[in-house]
Amino acid sequence: MTHDVVALLDRRPTMRGMTRALVQAGRALRVRTVADGAVVELRDDSGRPVAAAQAGQRLATSHEAERLLGSGVGDSLPAQPWWVEARGAETEAGVPDTAGMVRRFADSLAAEFGGRVWQAEPRLDRDEPLLTGTTDHPAVTRATDRVAIAVQDRPVVPLSTWLADAVAAHGRAGRGFQLLTPAQTRLTNELAALLENPMARWVVRAHEGDYYDGHVGLPLTWHEKAGFIVDASKPADLAPHPHYLGDGAEAGQDAADHPAEHLLVDLDVLHAADHDLRLGAEVELLTRTCAGSAPALWGTAEPAPMVWNRDDVTALARRRAPDNSRFVVLGPPDAARPISGTLSVSRVDEGVKESITLAVAHPPGVLPDLDAVTGLVEELAVEGELKAVRVQRRRGLGDLTRAPHDGGPCLPVGLGLGPDTVRTIGLPHARSAPVEPIELGPRFAPALWYPLGDGTVPEDRERLDELMAHLRPGETATARA
Repeated sequence: MTHDVVALLDRRPTMRGMTRALVQAGRALRVRTVADGAVVELRDDSGRPVAAAQAGQRLATSHEAERLLGSGVGDSLPAQPWWVEARGAETEAGVPDTAGMVRRFADSLAAEFGGRVWQAEPRLDRDEPLLTGTTDHPAVTRATDRVAIAVQDRPVVPLSTWLADAVAAHGRAGRGFQLLTPAQTRLTNELAALLENPMARWVVRAHEGDYYDGHVGLPLTWHEKAGFIVDASKPADLAPHPHYLGDGAEAGQDAADHPAEHLLVDLDVLHAADHDLRLGAEVELLTRTCAGSAPALWGTAEPAPMVWNRDDVTALARRRAPDNSRFVVLGPPDAARPISGTLSVSRVDEGVKESITLAVAHPPGVLPDLDAVTGLVEELAVEGELKAVRVQRRRGLGDLTRAPHDGGPCLPVGLGLGPDTVRTIGLPHARSAPVEPIELGPRFAPALWYPLGDGTVPEDRERLDELMAHLRPGETATARA
């Protein structure tokens, strides 16, 4: 596992200051810069990485630090603090003292540049062999031929630059990715969604020392090559782990005190490849329609450090092209309906594709406006760039974090298909689906909206399966979340 420390600074840390802090961390260690200087590693005489620190990034608002580190963290900070994150790897022998190293590093920065240091209270057993070790990646504790495993011991785990890079790097090597946390930990919405990928898994260590899947609750066991797998020694119909069936209060009491209705939207739009194209219009349309406010922050990972700006988003995606881009998008910190989502941009043969995921939390007593969703689909259909949209509901925490407990299923509200998608399927066939569609947009090239329910009836999942089987004959995969 890693020891994570965050220095929240009043002023921008200089390179000389970072160097002095690194000397304070471990005088006998060797310094190595990676990722074009964005990460500084400390290695022992054998070349083994024992600690790493990222270059500082200025946050657009101190509320982002509170979202990820806890309420009250930003009370003594400037409006736009500098975030410097460091982590030390827990080695098998416990030597050197990596926890002390990264703490000395952060304390030195705070002493020179002002600010404070955040460090979580440990919850995991740091003597357990499965939780210790080092690899060439600062975020990864163990790696086999088939899977990479990161261990995080903090109250809220975000989709950090460390983890995003680890997933990508090991994915290119053909490995899956597993994140191991204690049972009290919550994940941010974007990290939880990433770990729902078939090649990923959220592994939770229960108080008793056994393990279960944080998304579905199945008991897990260790496999030397495949990492944590479903325990084959248990009965096939074994109930989920008892802790998974709990109410989640231990995984963040404040968040658990405020259950919410989540509206989930997955949207694909296709633009012509035009030099004047500005990305992000549909993100703004979604957030205003579903949450009543525009996006506030964005970034390539969490914390999201930048103020939302479509020109900046477009410029970064252009610089990365033809490679794909994936950005985190967040709503205003004080919004009545919290927003979290992603914007993925890719070049395809037909033009430029934007894939948007959005989660909106509605406080108790406030229900999602499903009529507005239908109007949203109609507006997208008229613009002619809609490919597909899927809308669902689920119960969850008010801050959109995910606890390793049973929150109930995602239930469908509706499915929308843009004119080009309908044309590919065939309009007569699409019209004859087992769910009667509403036609939107031009009469001879309509978009179709298939209303499935209000997102509260479990049987509507079967209707969605039947609809997908009709629209995609021969495919066995369902559209279930």
